[in-house]
Amino acid sequence: MSQAQAKKPHLYEVDLMRACIILGVICVHVLSSFNVRTPDGSWMDVSSGILMMTFHFTREAFMFITGLVLFYTYYDRPFTATSFWKKRFLLIAIPYIAWTAIYILFQGTFLKGFEWTWPYLVHTFLTSLATANQYFLYFLLVSMQLYVVFPLMVRWLKRSERHHRAIVVVAFFLEIGILIWNQASLQFVNVYQLPAWLRILVRYRDRDIFTYEFWFIAGALFAIYYPRLKNWAMAHARALLWAWCGMWCVLIGIYFLNRDVFHLTGGQIVDTLQPVMVPYSLAVALLLWRIGLGWQARRAKGRMPRASRVIRFFGGVSFGIFLIHPIALRFVELLADQIHTSLAVQYAMLPIWIALTYMSSGVAAYFIGKIRFVGYIVGEKAGLPKSPARKAASSAAG
Repeated sequence: MSQAQAKKPHLYEVDLMRACIILGVICVHVLSSFNVRTPDGSWMDVSSGILMMTFHFTREAFMFITGLVLFYTYYDRPFTATSFWKKRFLLIAIPYIAWTAIYILFQGTFLKGFEWTWPYLVHTFLTSLATANQYFLYFLLVSMQLYVVFPLMVRWLKRSERHHRAIVVVAFFLEIGILIWNQASLQFVNVYQLPAWLRILVRYRDRDIFTYEFWFIAGALFAIYYPRLKNWAMAHARALLWAWCGMWCVLIGIYFLNRDVFHLTGGQIVDTLQPVMVPYSLAVALLLWRIGLGWQARRAKGRMPRASRVIRFFGGVSFGIFLIHPIALRFVELLADQIHTSLAVQYAMLPIWIALTYMSSGVAAYFIGKIRFVGYIVGEKAGLPKSPARKAASSAAG
């Protein structure tokens, strides 16, 4: 491996994207927790629903930057499938197994009727590993599916360089078609009337790599043509901002269409797996990326030092925040329940609970990551010495 290949520049702009996206995740989950208390059709119900839909770009955006960083790191350097799988699965399988167990035990502390028996615990653990049904671990399961096919994707995209534009267009419209199918049909299917194998595919379609195929392909092609796209984005900041504004207006229209015309209810109205989320999430991801590029340009000149430290901190611990925040949110909810006041006041306090969940999860992820070997559960290899080659590889894109 050449020195140039080993020392790719760190994508600081992706740090900002990660920090913002994980904040959006927490916003969705705090709003969702509050929304169940609001009367249907009230101004709080509608406005919190619109906010939830606004922040529901996070799943797709995380898939996008996962593909981007992987291809940025590996596309133009030699690697073997075996070495790639060994490194990547070690970093994600350990957190997946560990947090599956942690969440099961954590739920046992507050769920009524929880069975503290070995047969039940083992059955629940194995089922959870197979289905990623513990909180939001679906992202790790989908990522592992991507790791399996990643070497084949690299070979495919290298051999089809003349058709990259057609590939991303087809992937985009295929994604739209998948989500139309989901919204118009799959979400209304009674899975218990299906054969067992089909029941699993339909019920857990939100953790299937094919559901997110566009985001991984888009991230891959974004990485391949990164310098060219970066130059374009730096010259078209306003276009990206107006694209987001336009898509947000469309999103709000879809919210009321789902609610008042299609008469969808609850989570169906704000479901992230609906067609409008494809162009909307792409617009948000590109806008965040452009903001990140602007921040990186200022950071490189020594400006915004305090803000830069905050962005890099939360960007660096974003994976840990994703894993820890359901537990932090549980304690924040218990704290919020001690404040007996009107719903309107509780609504006004949501930014406080969002900030508290975000910061406490970030601090916890940071300190867990510093514990030798335990840091593996938040994606950190604390306590393990690095060879010069590993140091260079880890500094490339993260």
